Amino acid sequence: APTWSHPSSIIPISGPVQVACLEVKERNYRAGGIENPCPLGEAMAVDVEDLWLQALDAQDEDDRDEMCRLSDEIIDADPDHAEAWWMRANLELPQHGEPNLREVSRCLRACRKSIEYDPENRPAWWRGGQILVQELGMLEEALVWWQLRREVSPTDPEPLIEQVAILADLGQYAISAERLNQLWAEGMDAMAHSQLMRTARLHETVKKAAEREKTLIFRPWEKDHPGWKDIEFQRKKKPANEQLTFLMLAGPIVMAEVFLWNSFEFSGSTWIPMISGFLLVVGTVLIGVKWSKTLTRRLNRPAYNVIRATDVEMSSGKTCFPNDWRPLKLYQALLKYRTTAFQERLEKVVEAGEPLPQKWKPNIPDMTTVDLIFEEE
Repeated sequence: APTWSHPSSIIPISGPVQVACLEVKERNYRAGGIENPCPLGEAMAVDVEDLWLQALDAQDEDDRDEMCRLSDEIIDADPDHAEAWWMRANLELPQHGEPNLREVSRCLRACRKSIEYDPENRPAWWRGGQILVQELGMLEEALVWWQLRREVSPTDPEPLIEQVAILADLGQYAISAERLNQLWAEGMDAMAHSQLMRTARLHETVKKAAEREKTLIFRPWEKDHPGWKDIEFQRKKKPANEQLTFLMLAGPIVMAEVFLWNSFEFSGSTWIPMISGFLLVVGTVLIGVKWSKTLTRRLNRPAYNVIRATDVEMSSGKTCFPNDWRPLKLYQALLKYRTTAFQERLEKVVEAGEPLPQKWKPNIPDMTTVDLIFEEE
């Protein structure tokens, strides 16, 4: 029987040349009627595993260039390698500074690939969800994203919390309340402390929205909504600052209390008037903080309306905000708080100039598919 060997057994080679050599070796074994002790598929599997170990070593050494090269080779050889896709997703984002639109788009693509081959990759789900909401502003797509996560892990509270927050951003408070109730369904995992705190804030927001009249809930897709008048009235002013509001509100009152208290003459011990004056000032400060928050929230209602209008524009890819208001102080001040990728994508939406259809409404996906599981159980 013929035998065959190749210099690759002595000189290590990789890439397409190695694949070609392995294929030739496979054919020679078959021609001689000999079973290949290391078939092509197994050889390639060993090669990918070796590359992955090298990639992990590069990760330990924080060698991003080598990690990029090795992860690309792994994906080329094995497109179903979930760990390599997840490594690639992390490499798409810069180490310092905010990512741009191109970088977050590439990261999202890698996250999609990673969870396609490993649906239990929770960090990839979280990263993709954050990119869709904070970087790309694709709120409707994010609802679908988190619903897919719920179908993978029905007892995980994180997807529900994210859906509630997105629905509140879109002004869909009734649906948000329904989603909140599911967090306490039997069989759900216990929430972490940070999740409990966020859920409490969302519950308070939804509760206050339910107490308000429906006409006060801004819907940017309604051109004659009163919320547009609020924006028009404040469009040339910057948003109110809570700290400044507190100083303007509580500062004069505290100063008046101090001067008035010092003008009184107290007989006997000086500790009682000192402690009483201190408690009076502390009480005034606490009340002032509460009042300043409430007043700032009311003053910033037009700012919240602008935020929702831009969220709708980003989610739909259509414009609804008047272009002559964009260069003014209110819009520009709020735009600075957005991420770099968000601003780049919003600029593209505005440049396209496609107006929001008259009968447009947020496209809310079916989010009850997993709820049925709890009902059946």
